[in-house]
Amino acid sequence: MNNRTSSAGKGPALNPNLLSIVQHNCLGSWDVFLSLFESFKETKTYPSLLLLHEPPVSKVHLPFFNGFKSFFPPVRKPRVAAYVHMSFLSSYSVLPRFKEVDDVRALDVSSQEPLFGTNFHSFRIINAYSTNTCDHRVHSVSPETLFPSLEVPLWVVGDLNIHNGLSDPLQSLSPREILSSTPYFEKAAEAGFALLNPPGEYTRFPLPGSARPSVIDLSFANPHVLPMVGGWEVSLRSTGCDHVLITIVLAPPTLVPSPKHPRWSDTDWDTLTPVIKEFKIPPVPLCLSPTDLDKWLAGSLNRLMPFVKEHTPVSRPSHLSKPWWSPQLTTLCREFHKAARMARKYNTPALQHMANVSKAGYFKAIKAAKNKPWVSFLLGATPQNRWTAKSFAYSRTPPSFPSLPAAETPQQMNEVLLDHVFPSREPFSLPPRLRPYKKAPPLTKEEISAALSKCSPTSAPVPDGVPYSTWKQVNKINHSKFLQMLSRLVDLGYHPASLKGSNGIMLDKPGKPSYESPASFRIIVLIRTFSKILERIIPSRLLLAARSKGLLHPNQYGSLHGLSTYDAVLTLFNNVKTLQRPRIKVSSLFLDIKAGFDNVDNSTLARILREGGIPPYLVCWVSSFLDERS
Repeated sequence: MNNRTSSAGKGPALNPNLLSIVQHNCLGSWDVFLSLFESFKETKTYPSLLLLHEPPVSKVHLPFFNGFKSFFPPVRKPRVAAYVHMSFLSSYSVLPRFKEVDDVRALDVSSQEPLFGTNFHSFRIINAYSTNTCDHRVHSVSPETLFPSLEVPLWVVGDLNIHNGLSDPLQSLSPREILSSTPYFEKAAEAGFALLNPPGEYTRFPLPGSARPSVIDLSFANPHVLPMVGGWEVSLRSTGCDHVLITIVLAPPTLVPSPKHPRWSDTDWDTLTPVIKEFKIPPVPLCLSPTDLDKWLAGSLNRLMPFVKEHTPVSRPSHLSKPWWSPQLTTLCREFHKAARMARKYNTPALQHMANVSKAGYFKAIKAAKNKPWVSFLLGATPQNRWTAKSFAYSRTPPSFPSLPAAETPQQMNEVLLDHVFPSREPFSLPPRLRPYKKAPPLTKEEISAALSKCSPTSAPVPDGVPYSTWKQVNKINHSKFLQMLSRLVDLGYHPASLKGSNGIMLDKPGKPSYESPASFRIIVLIRTFSKILERIIPSRLLLAARSKGLLHPNQYGSLHGLSTYDAVLTLFNNVKTLQRPRIKVSSLFLDIKAGFDNVDNSTLARILREGGIPPYLVCWVSSFLDERS
């Protein structure tokens, strides 16, 4: 989405005591869009959800507004869009629904806690913009699409362009208007929906002489959510559009504030140093079961981390925070609003001129402040981050959300995607007792330090949230603790279950004709940073063993130090040119094994490693690492 517009200064916050939904038709105008968000400043609060019809579009992208995330159909010119407040997104899961059409979009909002004091854990909002087709009796969005029979709380909001006596009882309607609107109201009544609009409350005031005022921006609620509706009102000022701003107020679902996160860069290591030096890890019995070893490692980490977190400040980052903001902008913002208030109060030419000058200077300073970090980033760009610069400079295609036929809820969608990415496999049989391998070389502090040096401080620290920088500092203070915990795992050839849990992020594969299949998505797995340390140590040992046994192919380039894709391309290029020199025709065949790593058979891999002469403790660790991951 293009960064076409953004809020200035610290804007209104989200009211946690209610759920407000605002619907509005922008007529494709950027001025109406900007005026819409400016109108929220008068109320001192932003709505939880903003449902737009005919939003402004530029180069297939919608405008960005600070503090909101937009959802819209992945088409060239969407006719509906939803802007969801970031505070709302931090408390609930929002999943767009429906196929790639431009005039209707649904949002499924889910929570682990029951919503609205009921047993429901999700609700749906349908946002539609229905227009006349060639046949004036038929609209672009059908009644069946708008009013499905669902056993969940459901709102229907839209500019439906229909006229009916139930919504506008004082208006004289033509037979054609009655004929086209009757199927919608009959379907709504059949599904139990109630109209939220007060009868006769006009929602569109066209230009004088062009048409009569009408009620075409409609809102419906099904029986499951109707008791939670607190009101339907038109209280916000005009945005310059002939459609009024409509606010629907509901009881709060169960708004939970986003959790506080540690600021690891501010950890008080001076105070922590003596604590970590004196920290003692309980000894490990010589003969352990896998369960006992899991409990020992998890217990050791759970005893260490509270000391670190106790000396690390926490904060709840705000979506309104701006790293480019400065005290000068605060002063300009104050002067601008002061001049604007004086101009509105006294309305003299001199004050109007002063307000315009203050506004121009304020927004010019904002633009310069935003541009300064970008220019500094470009001046310091390196070959390693040039692609990052390109991704910032060019707008991104909005992500495609899965629309799986067999999945109706986020939980079902999660199960379908995970079953595809991680197919079920035969469990690896571990011995009831783990015994150390006598020929396993002892782990050294140099191996741990080398593994930590390769870990990037910018890697996502999930799921436990501890970054590599923290582990590097702990190892620097007292390397014996790392050595004590990790050396036992290497000696036993075992990877604990407590380190196998991970967070998965599904990404759409670009250019797919349809996103109704799990195969159109790929997953990025984020595991605990402590586990990655051991996962860097074992491959180094495995590589040395494979080289000593002659198991590496001469044309192997991946995962080898000093070799990369560049070397593979040069080798291929050299072989092709060598054969073409004596006028031999050359063809290249590229093979890709679909989901090759995800479908590796554990027992087959262990057998191949044993036959290749790989040390038994490494074979056992690899099998344990691949078993029962979650």
